[in-house]
This record gives sequence, C-alpha cells and structure tokens, in this order.
Amino acid sequence: MQKKLITLAAAMLGTSAAQADVTDHFNRADALTLGTNYTVQNGNLRIQNNRAITTNFVSLATYDNSISDSASIDVALRGIDAGSYVALSFGFDSANSYFIKVQDNDGDGFFDRYGFDTGNNDLNGVFANLNPFQSGTIRVDVTGTVATLKVFANGGEQTFSADYGYAPGSSTVGFGLNRLGAADNFTFDAVRGGAAVPEPASWALMIAGFGLAGAASRTRRRAALA
Repeated sequence: MQKKLITLAAAMLGTSAAQADVTDHFNRADALTLGTNYTVQNGNLRIQNNRAITTNFVSLATYDNSISDSASIDVALRGIDAGSYVALSFGFDSANSYFIKVQDNDGDGFFDRYGFDTGNNDLNGVFANLNPFQSGTIRVDVTGTVATLKVFANGGEQTFSADYGYAPGSSTVGFGLNRLGAADNFTFDAVRGGAAVPEPASWALMIAGFGLAGAASRTRRRAALA
C-alpha cells in the first residue's frame, strides 16, 4: 500500500511538471534587475510595482535555458510616449531570430501597430495597423517558419501572421520593452533541465498519500507487536 501511494505521488509530480508552463508574474520587490534567471541583452530592465519596465530605449532580456515555440505576455502602457512597445523574442542568441511587438506608434496612449521584426527591434519586417487598445495580452506561436501573433484585448481577439522564411535559430525566448511599455505574466513552454513546481492541489494529494502510507505502516507495526 505504502509503495503504491508513493508511486502515485511521484507520477502526479511528474505529470504536473510535464504539463506546467513557466510563468514569471514579476510579483516581487522593486529591483534594478529582473532577477537571476534573465540575461539582459540590451538596455535596462527592472521590476517596479510587480511589473517589468525599462528606463532605457530598446531593452531586451532572454530567459536562461528556456525552450519555447510559443509564449505570451500581458502588455500595458505606463503613460504616453510615441514608440512605446512590448515584444516577444525567439532565438535572439542566434543569427535567425524573431522579434514580434505591439507598439504605441502615434503617442496617444494606445497600442496601434504590430510588427514582425528580427534581432532587437531591427525594423526590417512587417509593421502595420491594428485595432487600438490600452492593455491586453499578446501570444505568439511559431510553427516552422511562420509566426502567428494573437492580441487579446477589449474583449476580442486579433490575429496576424508572417512567414519569415526561416525558423528561429534557437529555442531561447525573451521579451523586449521600449519607453513606457510595461510587461506582466510572461509565460512560455519550459526550461532545459528544470522541474516545474507542482500545483497546490497536487501537493495536497501527495501529502495526503504520504500520510496514509505512514498510517498504514504504523498499523502494521502495531499488529506485529501484538
């Protein structure tokens, strides 16, 4: 009985780790850095009021050892400043990279453009209008050489796609900010060699399982002594 419960708990832990995405909610004390899991490739990114912001232009950070062909991030503006954007980056540490953003191009406090670029906002790809919004979520899925951007805002969804003609050169994922763009809830697929933290419900079931196993073991010992 004890062995079966332990096996079940281990299986539940493995299932949780396999199914869980990696999410950084940025819910930590204000700091001048994003944290130890990030490599800042350019600019000056930091934590302020439980969000990621920049105090510099064209800032980008990648998540160490990340593996992802899809990612999402909550986007917002901290004020009005033309050129403010939030972006998702794929394969920045390679010659072939994707940089996909939403931007307040007109300086009116609304994200009104989307872009499919490369590098760190290299401005050599698609840059077009979208239905304006102030805050929402963007998600990018990469399939082969095609990137699909979905914008969830104002109770609706906008979808845009671009064929880069090449796949990202690596699976490293990150995000970029410019001016008054702000980011929250950065989510992607996985981390190399990393184990996801089990959900609270999984912990509760595992603890209950170990408790039952212990009780069964104590009962057997008492019966043997009698």
